[in-house]
Amino acid sequence: MKKILCVATMLMTLALVLTGCASGGGKKDAGPVSVHPRSYTFDVIDGGADVLNLVFNSYGPNYQVTPFFSSLVKKDKPQAGDTVTFKMKAVSDVDLPLLLAYPCSTSPSWTPLDDGNNDTRVMAKDVKAGEEFECEISWVLTTKMGADFALCMQYDNVDQEVKTGGPCKLTLTRVCESTDTTKEVPAAPHNPNVTVALDKYAAFLEIATNHPWVNGAQDMSVISNYENVSEITPAFKDDLPIVGDTVTVTWTAVANNDVDVIYGRLIDNSAAANWWKELCPDFNDKLEENYVVARDIKAGEPFHVEITFPIQEAPIAQVSLCMWYNVGSAPDAPTIFKKAAIDDIAQ
Repeated sequence: MKKILCVATMLMTLALVLTGCASGGGKKDAGPVSVHPRSYTFDVIDGGADVLNLVFNSYGPNYQVTPFFSSLVKKDKPQAGDTVTFKMKAVSDVDLPLLLAYPCSTSPSWTPLDDGNNDTRVMAKDVKAGEEFECEISWVLTTKMGADFALCMQYDNVDQEVKTGGPCKLTLTRVCESTDTTKEVPAAPHNPNVTVALDKYAAFLEIATNHPWVNGAQDMSVISNYENVSEITPAFKDDLPIVGDTVTVTWTAVANNDVDVIYGRLIDNSAAANWWKELCPDFNDKLEENYVVARDIKAGEPFHVEITFPIQEAPIAQVSLCMWYNVGSAPDAPTIFKKAAIDDIAQ
């Protein structure tokens, strides 16, 4: 969550504000895809919900909601110089003197993709409670998107003179068809069984002390277990796994401690997934059956393991491997692992 005055760079464009999206005919953007600069148009209703709740954001401070459009651009991601237009038809349950918006990426860090100018962030003005209104807003991007693509909508910012003074619910109605890049280009054959060499993405990792979260803060007086989360999203080349796929992880490493047993599972810990989504939610029930990464690791002795995870919930924007061991599994926890050549492992 960031304040609306975040500094970024982008210019407002009016020419493409007038470029409507097709109203139900399935029409694609003109011109070849993957040739930039290009234009994208999105109906806000395609950000994941037909009701948006703008709730208090203490980082602003303001009221904010962030719908995501990542799945619509996964085959041709917006870049600097591209034009993005967002359209919305809605009814608000409160008066909104001023509704601001800007395009952003929330992962790997919160990054506005516009120029940070509040004059170009005005999405709607003088909205009356219970009265349907329609609006649109456009920008030319100067920063390419990160791991996800979103629209941050805000009001009652610290520098805004007229305040609404409370949360807001926007009930949306479709106004146009969104750009969907997955329909514009022939889909590459989906690989349902991807193998990932962990040491390619984590040549050095530490399974470190993990404390429990209580009321939004970690209780440092208690140790839950020892844990590491390593992102492996690049291994999928924008073709994230879907339900029914498998992901096989290989790992060749050497540890500085003896470790009795290491467990692992796949998660999506992106902002789009609200920082934690289990991709293998049955891990508790089938821990010993399906989620043992390695057993009886000896300090200084290279080891090689291979484990296959079933994808039971699809990721939204990211795939990471969460590995952990319980208190007592290692004599001198936490433990550091380094990449080891497979030739170093005794046969």
